[in-house]
Amino acid sequence: MAYAEKRGPNRWRGRYQRPDGTWGSVTRDDNGQPFTTKRAAKDYATGLETDVRRKTFLDPRNGRITVGEWAELWIESVELANRSDTTYRQRLRSVILPRWKDVPVGDVSEVAVKVWEQQLRKQYKPRYVKSVMSVMRVMFDDAVSSKVRADNPVPTLKSRRRGRYKGKQQHDEVVIATPRQAYLLARNAREMRGLVGYTMVLTIAYCGLRISEVAGLRREHLLLEDHGQGCRLLVQEQSQYVDGKKAQVAPKYESTGSIILPPFLAELLRETLASHTHEWVFPSARGKKMDVGAYFYADIWRRFVDGHRAQTDRFGRPSRLPDMQAVAGIENLVPHGLRHSMKVWLDELKHPRVAVEERMRHTIPGVEGTYSHTTLAMEKEIATDLQKLWEASVAVVDDPGEWEPARPRRKKGSELISQESPTPNEHGPKGGAGA
Repeated sequence: MAYAEKRGPNRWRGRYQRPDGTWGSVTRDDNGQPFTTKRAAKDYATGLETDVRRKTFLDPRNGRITVGEWAELWIESVELANRSDTTYRQRLRSVILPRWKDVPVGDVSEVAVKVWEQQLRKQYKPRYVKSVMSVMRVMFDDAVSSKVRADNPVPTLKSRRRGRYKGKQQHDEVVIATPRQAYLLARNAREMRGLVGYTMVLTIAYCGLRISEVAGLRREHLLLEDHGQGCRLLVQEQSQYVDGKKAQVAPKYESTGSIILPPFLAELLRETLASHTHEWVFPSARGKKMDVGAYFYADIWRRFVDGHRAQTDRFGRPSRLPDMQAVAGIENLVPHGLRHSMKVWLDELKHPRVAVEERMRHTIPGVEGTYSHTTLAMEKEIATDLQKLWEASVAVVDDPGEWEPARPRRKKGSELISQESPTPNEHGPKGGAGA
């Protein structure tokens, strides 16, 4: 039976029996305040014994483990794909642990976490802050399930809806292109990278590929002879860095698939394969696997979007790159924006959701996902409509308003990051699929 012991002037501790029969002690309440009366200490200890009988007991000692110690144990227990594992560890190392490393898990309060999140929003972009908070939320979810503490102090989206109403936040960080803008973007890519660059941009736009999947696309992944099922692109791999080296790994969330090609794209891919002898469908300028890291975004992709001013260097030598105008209306577009764009095009065309989501390699949750199925007829209708969008986009006469003067190069450190970077979500996609 629980009881209280005097520990000094105006200080008491409660004694209670743990589930294993040993005796534990507690000197503070849930708010961290010491017990100043015998009754307060005994009542709290009695409550803990009640929890033991109800099998809801949380040992107060568990909450004294620091966030740093818990994070070290936790990260090794989570099964993640290589890229997500890298992301989780980076968020912990760079942002979470510098603030919370020495704080006991049981002392992390929701108010303190909210104040910290507001500070992060002043330093980082919203998407990055969302990723950091997702890692921390998952870590504390596991702390609750492991009975290290009773609740999760990281607010969910629903619990954030207190205070000043801000209205629904739109996904304005995702820039969407029209089929015509995708075509103009591909023309800029052709100026820099020839047929390979031209076809690469259109493949992303009309197949909805992630940029890492484009880089990892091999010749054997293209089935360009139609035997009644349509010409196909097989998504089997993606290119990623594993332990600092380029490697071929499974697509994000294991989202493999077979994508039917519109006729124009099948023909462009045939021409592209005939134009070189390399293993990769879209090789680098030197014939190797394309690198889609920071250099690609800063020095290649941004020029596709923002154009390029051909100027002589300080020695008077001509520019190695052509003079190109910027495509109007899609400033800040990243490759993943073209994946979003294809989804928008197909939604506007009213194609069945199941067929669109399968092309995106998403999973539809619930009963709808169980009983909905994509037919070959649905896929062929998608290919037909994408062909029509393409034909309409190239039939338009160029309008000066579609172009803008080349935009200035961005300073280092201000470059947009890929919107493909994974946002942690309960150790993987839940109730839907990854972007």
